[in-house]
Amino acid sequence: MIALFREMFPYLLVLYFVIKGIKEPFYLLGIPFLMFMSESIFFDGIKIFKIPGSLMYGLMFFWLILLRLVALILARSDEKKEYSYMGRFNAMDFCVFVLLLISFIGAGATLINYADVTDVLKEFIVLISMFVCYFIIKNWASRTNPEVLVGFLFSIVVINSLTACLYILHQGLHFGIYPNPEYSVNIVEGVAITRAFYFMPQFLPLSIAFLLVFRHKKPFVFYILLIINVLAIFISYTRSFLINAILIFIVYFVITGLKEGRIGMVMKNIFVFSFLAVLGLVVLSKVLPANTKFFLNRFSELKQSSATSDPNNIEFRFQMTGLIVSSMDENKKVLGMGPVTENQVSWVRAMRATTADMVWTGVIFRWGIVGLILFILLYLFSGFRALNFYMKTEGVLADLGLLFLLYIFSQIVESFVSWTFMSGHGFATGLWYLGMLSALVGMSKNEESLIEKVA
Repeated sequence: MIALFREMFPYLLVLYFVIKGIKEPFYLLGIPFLMFMSESIFFDGIKIFKIPGSLMYGLMFFWLILLRLVALILARSDEKKEYSYMGRFNAMDFCVFVLLLISFIGAGATLINYADVTDVLKEFIVLISMFVCYFIIKNWASRTNPEVLVGFLFSIVVINSLTACLYILHQGLHFGIYPNPEYSVNIVEGVAITRAFYFMPQFLPLSIAFLLVFRHKKPFVFYILLIINVLAIFISYTRSFLINAILIFIVYFVITGLKEGRIGMVMKNIFVFSFLAVLGLVVLSKVLPANTKFFLNRFSELKQSSATSDPNNIEFRFQMTGLIVSSMDENKKVLGMGPVTENQVSWVRAMRATTADMVWTGVIFRWGIVGLILFILLYLFSGFRALNFYMKTEGVLADLGLLFLLYIFSQIVESFVSWTFMSGHGFATGLWYLGMLSALVGMSKNEESLIEKVA
């Protein structure tokens, strides 16, 4: 029965987005999102979306381009939209464009400086897919009604919540949903605590942010989904995930309280949710005592671990980043090493491993100090844009602005413990939320200009 579910589930998800995409072409973007979810929804078993070799990571890029072209064919030019778009080139776009330009410069330098250029083209395609797809997704979202955008994101959240249920059943209750072996097993009070991340839900921060922002729509359903996603974080036994989730809650209540001018409400909501969190922890300690003890012990380990004894220590990650940067050629530290692979530089493998634990290592290696500054500016610009967008708009636009603000914040936090936008299987969708935000900013500007003309 489980084997049949594994076989059918990903096809049903693809069918859902295809059917929805015929009516609302933006939903076709869901297929690259499914590709990113990969093992968590058994998507790695669909051969059409998986090819052997290193080009596999560029396949999402090609599919995204193809689906965008299909969406253009399906789009109805006579469709009336409540919102219109003004495609101005903003500061976010400028940062991404310069990063794309640096990628081309790096590719040229690599072809000139190395006799063996094996896999350089493949690596280059993967790297630029992040920036090219930013503009593709921005263009796509700019021609989409915000309500459709909300519906699309809700679909991703629902799928992620279903995946969270599977993850809880497998890793928490050992139902054997996934065939992939766990890479870590700990025995606590006679109970085997397994850990694996290959098949864990990929959009937990997004789900939590979305369910918080839009909980007024269907409170009961959204709170149930919120509990499921938080429980999946608990079952991951990952300290950084839990801290990130807590910070999302705090930022959400602070920002909404500031807009409404009710600081007292902020304190009340934080107190209520803190009480519910403690209550939930007490319940978990009764239902899953060994699991709870293991997770709490992981926090106590923070006092004991050192940079040399714990590879998950943030100090160790910075030390490894320093080692990678010091190994770079002096003339490459400004604009980076470009799309070099293990065939050109032997320690690229170590760089990839370090980037998986902190994305900024890969940023400096690929695009240098200039690239690091541009990415920092990109997140600063997008964060301020999202905040300003939320404060100055109302309704669905304001909700989307707040959602992207929370998600941007979560990704900044996660960037010090994960590869985020440089995820090995998701470069093409790495900056999807920034592309959508850039499109929303264009809608907001156009609405403002229309109001001024009428006045």
